[in-house]
Amino acid sequence: MKSSIKFIILLTFSSYMMSCTSGSSTSNEKSKEELAEEKTIHDLEKLMEDLPEPSLVPFTLKSIGAGFDKAHINSLSNIDNYRSSRDKMALNMGVYASDISYLAAYGHEDDCIDYLKASHEMAEFLGDSAIYNEDDLNEFRGHIKDQNEEEISRILGKLFLETSVKMEEDHHLTMAGLALTGSFVEGLYQAVITLETYPNTAENQKLLEPLVKIVLGEEEALLDIIEVLNDLPFDDTIADMITELSILDRLYKGDLQEIEEKMQSDPDFVLTRDVMRDITLEVKRVRQRITE
Repeated sequence: MKSSIKFIILLTFSSYMMSCTSGSSTSNEKSKEELAEEKTIHDLEKLMEDLPEPSLVPFTLKSIGAGFDKAHINSLSNIDNYRSSRDKMALNMGVYASDISYLAAYGHEDDCIDYLKASHEMAEFLGDSAIYNEDDLNEFRGHIKDQNEEEISRILGKLFLETSVKMEEDHHLTMAGLALTGSFVEGLYQAVITLETYPNTAENQKLLEPLVKIVLGEEEALLDIIEVLNDLPFDDTIADMITELSILDRLYKGDLQEIEEKMQSDPDFVLTRDVMRDITLEVKRVRQRITE
């Protein structure tokens, strides 16, 4: 399961990008619009290379003994709230992609199927004629129950590889960038909310180190996302995300850099919830902006 959801994202958004460029001019002279589109595609490709696996956090949570908690995922009951905004729908389609990984990691096959079905409906709302095969979903359910990671990856890849993207051309890259943003934020959220709520004992502080390291390691992907969002045509949602993620970037360059340096230089440095408080509050705030 480690690469399955990222594989979905890569396949789906590669389709977005190929669809966007298929009608480009064959002229040797490239317009400003074509050059801007090429830069966006380049930045999206770099983001997809740097983006951590959405399954990384859920399987790390499971490995340290953190129990399943519905507070780690966005409720499907919120989908109707996003129908008034394509941007909001795209952001939360990314959120739900990470939630699918969380549900699968903990063996919640029924909920996982429900989230996949909801993602299909969201894709249709955004103009994507997605393939929906009940047999594939039933097979997928069995592999989640058995925790067969290789087969889970294969089936999810098949489902999304057969997707035919038919969104309006000028929305493809925007939808891709926003969905990747939502997926990234949800992964961070699942990490920091566990850091906030995990019992604060000396033994647990050691167990939580892998989660802290995951958070520290996502700075490159954060910078890539900000770059992609700056490439896109500005609207209120994109401007809001740039502002919020830029605050997060400042925390990475300040508080988190200090934490990382202490972890590397001081063997007696003790990780506590307090040292991660600011980053936790900001990630929770950004995630609320996306899912509310």
